Amino acid sequence: MVQKLILMIAVLLFCLLSGNWADAQRKGDTTEVDDREFLRLLQKSRELNEEQKWRAKRTRNPRILSRLAEDEDAGVRFFVAFNSSTPGETLMKLAMDPNESIRWSVAMNASIPDDAMFLLATDYAEIVRLGLAANPKVSEEVLRNLAEDIAISVRRKVASNPNTQPLILGVLADDEVLGVRLAVAQNPNAPLSVMEDFSMSADEVFRLAIAQNPGVSPAVLLGLVFDTSANVRTSAATHSAMPGPGLIRLVDDADVNVRRAVVTNTQVPTEVLEKLAFDTEPDIRKQARNVLGKRLEKQIETDRER
Repeated sequence: MVQKLILMIAVLLFCLLSGNWADAQRKGDTTEVDDREFLRLLQKSRELNEEQKWRAKRTRNPRILSRLAEDEDAGVRFFVAFNSSTPGETLMKLAMDPNESIRWSVAMNASIPDDAMFLLATDYAEIVRLGLAANPKVSEEVLRNLAEDIAISVRRKVASNPNTQPLILGVLADDEVLGVRLAVAQNPNAPLSVMEDFSMSADEVFRLAIAQNPGVSPAVLLGLVFDTSANVRTSAATHSAMPGPGLIRLVDDADVNVRRAVVTNTQVPTEVLEKLAFDTEPDIRKQARNVLGKRLEKQIETDRER
């Protein structure tokens, strides 16, 4: 009987103590923070976050970057993900961050490891795949996969990426979206056959893109001197790869803007300048005579030294 009574008392005490502890848990910390202290703490927190962001952006220390990658502030992790000194294993962890802006930052990182590339190539967020497609350090295999992406913006970025190989650009040249094909026409790595096709396109915007493409061949540029569009001929006339025969042909162009473009070309032959020095337009005559005059001075000086 006594043992039973003791057991009942013990159970009662346990329940009472448990109830008090639960009440304390529910009430939580009742310490009040006054407005001044709250504002001070808020300001201090913001200052520390800005300091951490600055470190994440500037430091080249991999150990510091690895620690900062664990920061609760997304802005700090963003700059860690963008820092080219961040170790590969840390970038791989950040490539799985729930914040898509941080994953985009990893995708844009010049030091992105291969594993992170392949992971982000299938990321559900278009902005992440877009960042990867724009990264000039991304591998050819990843770019090949992204060239088939469902998003137009991603395929367009692949088409304009300077690291995209001619074979991939050849495929994208047949893309159903005009913007993607136009990006191919502007890419210096576009295959010669693709540039030739675009230079004869019925759409002026493609011929203009080829005339301005820094990687276009002199042979394709020569074909553009006969283009029906003055805008295309003007762009072709300013191109540094335009051969002398093309500039000789354009010196007699009926459009004054084409002749103005010819006189500004740094590769313009002397015989072309001699003709433009008597052009009907005063500004063309003046510029041609200035350029030609300097050449003649240098030539005379060289001849005297012989």
